[in-house]
Amino acid sequence: MSGSSTSLRKDATRLTRETARILKFRGGRLAAADRVAIEGRLKELDQALAKDAGDQALAAAAESLRARLDKHHDVLKRATIREYVQSLGTAVGVALLIRAFIFEAFKIPTGSMIPSLLIEDHIFVNKYTYGLRLPFTHWRFVEGNTPQRGEVTVFEYPGPGEDHGKDFIKRIVAVAGDRVRLTGNRLVINGLEIPTEVLSNDAACDDNTFSRCRCVRQQERLGDFEYITQHLAPPPVNSSINCVNSPDWPLNDDGTADLPEVTVPEGHVLAMGDNRDNSSDGRFWGFLPVENAKGRAIVMWWPPSRMFKAVH
Repeated sequence: MSGSSTSLRKDATRLTRETARILKFRGGRLAAADRVAIEGRLKELDQALAKDAGDQALAAAAESLRARLDKHHDVLKRATIREYVQSLGTAVGVALLIRAFIFEAFKIPTGSMIPSLLIEDHIFVNKYTYGLRLPFTHWRFVEGNTPQRGEVTVFEYPGPGEDHGKDFIKRIVAVAGDRVRLTGNRLVINGLEIPTEVLSNDAACDDNTFSRCRCVRQQERLGDFEYITQHLAPPPVNSSINCVNSPDWPLNDDGTADLPEVTVPEGHVLAMGDNRDNSSDGRFWGFLPVENAKGRAIVMWWPPSRMFKAVH
């Protein structure tokens, strides 16, 4: 079959579908005889398609139907309220399906991910990457990837209290079986300090909580991801009692560090904020069950100055 024949059949098929839709929703506006005439031309075109008629016969049948429709164009051109409602319902349904299973928009509510994500940043989250999950449950009917080191992940807060079930966003720093600790603001995984480079020892914190403090910013590499974290600078850069850095984790009960390692249990990951001294994360409420992960942050879409910037 030539390209022109294929195109002709596609156009004819599209015409039959459109005509059937018009008759279904707007056919009541026609006189009975006019509706019967259009239905007859539609039947002829359907038969030409079913019998695989030649191009000439198919074109003639399509032209005859168009002529009949054009004769009543003024009567049939206006869509009905039912059509508008159906189109709107379809659009809403598709949007809800996309939001439930594929992509969802989130707004960053706190400064825990500064400088990677700022308060009021709007991002898109890929929910499909961790598999398809039945809404309002943790049951995945299609399995996907598990959160990996370095990924910025949106998840349901697993701890008790008023935040239980709320959406949080942090970076995954360790996965099941990893041994983890922080030593001197350096992340140590399985006995090895991850690649870290200090970019500034006296940077603005960009965090209202630390408006009078200065921060150290450092670039870290974890897995395939390279990103910037910050922590409060030590004295003499900061001397206020409100600007105290916590360089080590975990700590003894008395607050002193003996630098033990913690091991991430099976079925869990460890999540931390990039704003290390102002983040409620796994150092305080424990390990994150993988089943609580909702999706991976992929791109910002607001504000305009950061639009379409990938989340690293």
